[in-house]
Amino acid sequence: MQLLDHVSITVRDLARAKPFYRAVMGALAAAEVYDEPRAIGFGARNTSGDDGHSYLSVFESADAQPDRRRHVGFRAASRAQVRAFFEAGVRAGGTGNGAPGLRPGYHAAYYAAFLLDLEGNPLEAVCHDANECA
Repeated sequence: MQLLDHVSITVRDLARAKPFYRAVMGALAAAEVYDEPRAIGFGARNTSGDDGHSYLSVFESADAQPDRRRHVGFRAASRAQVRAFFEAGVRAGGTGNGAPGLRPGYHAAYYAAFLLDLEGNPLEAVCHDANECA
């Protein structure tokens, strides 16, 4: 069961954030589902009879404040996708907050990378596949 249907986060400067989010979501093969003046969205929206999806909305808000204890973890299809997420995020101006690698404290196959977006919002990409080669 997927617990989350959708997640919304906020940034103060959406125009500055869009290239970063396009890069990291593209690395995870998440489609851009909308682009509006004050919001951008990625993933797939659920419909009646097809509700196995999730999506991310990034909204502009003058009140946006990053919190290091709040982060969004994205599923990656492979360890290569985790690495691509991390590399794309750093190239797009994000800050590495944990290089790609195994995190056996969670479970033996937990392979993840951590980034801070341009405003300090923590993001993670994780692959749980034990059969995936490093």
